[in-house]
Formats: sequence, structure tokens, C-alpha cells
Amino acid sequence: MHHHRGYGHHHRHGHGRGHGGYGHGHRPFSVPVNVREFDDRYELHVIAPGRTREDFTLEIADDLLTIKVQQPERATDEGQWQRYEFRLGSFERSFELSDKIDADGITAAYEAGILRITLPKREDRVTQRRRLDLV
Repeated sequence: MHHHRGYGHHHRHGHGRGHGGYGHGHRPFSVPVNVREFDDRYELHVIAPGRTREDFTLEIADDLLTIKVQQPERATDEGQWQRYEFRLGSFERSFELSDKIDADGITAAYEAGILRITLPKREDRVTQRRRLDLV
């Protein structure tokens, strides 16, 4: 899917690609992603608490940005979960990049449980704003 605003969410199901993850016997899960547009860039905020920077792999191939975390869930014989809503297993999300994005300028930082990916717009695609005077 190619989104008209400069990025698009790319769905591929199976083999841990796209919306889901590598559940190791559990159903695939997806991490939430917020997308914000500014005049000169987009920001993706991937909600992924309990990680380190080293857990993430980010790749750009052709016009596809892929975010991966491969982290097996740790099995334990101690205790039994009474409620299990929060998982730290592996996941993968992919986003299709449009020609509005300067792929060479993409940066990423992980802080306070949020992976923030900055997708700068190409210079010729930056939103230009100006006020018009009424006559």
C-alpha cells in the first residue's frame, strides 16, 4: 500500500513479516506505531519498552523501511502468569517510503521505550506555507 502522505504501512503476513512478529508458538503480535507529519519531516514512534538500542535492526531496501527485533521470549518454570498482556518477543514492521522522503537522511534514536525514526522530506517536497492578504 502506498500512502499519499509520504509513507505507507506495508503489510505482509506470515514468516514474521509485516504487521505481526515471530511469536515462537504464540500468535504474532504487533507493536503500536504513531506517525506524525511536520512541514519538513515525518516521525515514526514505535512503542517498544524494555529494549536496548542493540535489540533493533533497521534496514532500507528499495523503498521499504523495515524495523526488526529478534528476541526470543524467555521460558521459565517459575510461577504461572495470571494475566499476560505485555510481551517482549520479536517483531517486524515495514513501511513503504514514497518519493517525498530523503532516504539518505533517515535517522533513528531509542529513548524511554520509544524508537523515534525521523524521515526527512526531500527539499523540493517540504511543505511551503505563506499567508495571503485579503484585499
